[in-house]
Amino acid sequence: MTADTAHDVPSAGRASTDLRYVLDNLPGGVVVLDVQRHVRYFNTAASRMVHPQALRVGKPLPELSWEPGLHETVERLIQHRVVAELEITTPDDRTFVLDGRRRRKGPDLILLQLVDVTGRVRRRRAGEDFVVNAAHEFLSPLTAIAGSAHVLRDGGEADPEVRDRFLRHIMDATERLMGISRALLVLARAEAGMEPPRLDLVPIRPLLDEVAAATARELVVDCSNDAVALADPDLLRQALSNLVENARAHSEGSIGVRVEDGPGAKLRIEIADTGSGILPEHLERVTDRFFSGAGRDSIGFGIGLSIAARSLSAAGGTLTFKSDRGGTRAVVELPTGR
Repeated sequence: MTADTAHDVPSAGRASTDLRYVLDNLPGGVVVLDVQRHVRYFNTAASRMVHPQALRVGKPLPELSWEPGLHETVERLIQHRVVAELEITTPDDRTFVLDGRRRRKGPDLILLQLVDVTGRVRRRRAGEDFVVNAAHEFLSPLTAIAGSAHVLRDGGEADPEVRDRFLRHIMDATERLMGISRALLVLARAEAGMEPPRLDLVPIRPLLDEVAAATARELVVDCSNDAVALADPDLLRQALSNLVENARAHSEGSIGVRVEDGPGAKLRIEIADTGSGILPEHLERVTDRFFSGAGRDSIGFGIGLSIAARSLSAAGGTLTFKSDRGGTRAVVELPTGR
């Protein structure tokens, strides 16, 4: 498809070379249709936006899996002559703002203008998510700090042993807050497209020991000392902490963690609880924001698993779940650092 054949508007006259140069170098997409929904003109940006579908002069506008659909929008244009700042999303999570108008004089043509605002939308979404995630993740360490401070205020500082113990609680919770802040900021920047996570070789056994100490729950760990993952340390620590915390909330006894080599140069980390399991119809939704299989009777806010899944995804890993009446297993797969 050459520039001479792709961009012609036969009945409207041939655009000058200078005008075509300007239109083809616009960052926004421009598409001209006739009232039969046939393409009369498109520029280079529009061609990129609809890829892998193709725009062809003289051919109908292709069907696109956009929401709302482009054909639906054109029908509105034909009826109302104008559509202003309509936000459109695509299956690959791009966002366009569409403006359109129908010509009133001369040849009956429809002009569509598309502007890619994906980066702006992702930055806005990352900022909103950071606030929600921080409110959820800060709750536990802040509760620990507040509780320790109350004990010290109510006379605990007079007993050196009690004072030292609760001061350690405050220091541990403060360090946890700092770690959570780093992880959430890394996640927000990665999801906003500002800066990818910094991958490093992360020894898994010391990290699991650290997570166990922070959650104050016994972990039965089956992990060799040389197990290493290629991941962002802050994101991986945050994900494993959330998964262990979720398992703790659904277990009466200890929590099992098994680490082994997986297929395709992957490291596999499995965290198992001894709860009643997750219903099959809920397995694919447990990482959705605010979702809880227990509904309003849930003990949590439905955010922890979402943060874990997104943290692992940002670091090149995956999170899946398997469940039966004997409990639930969270399965993490990451690139191995061997």
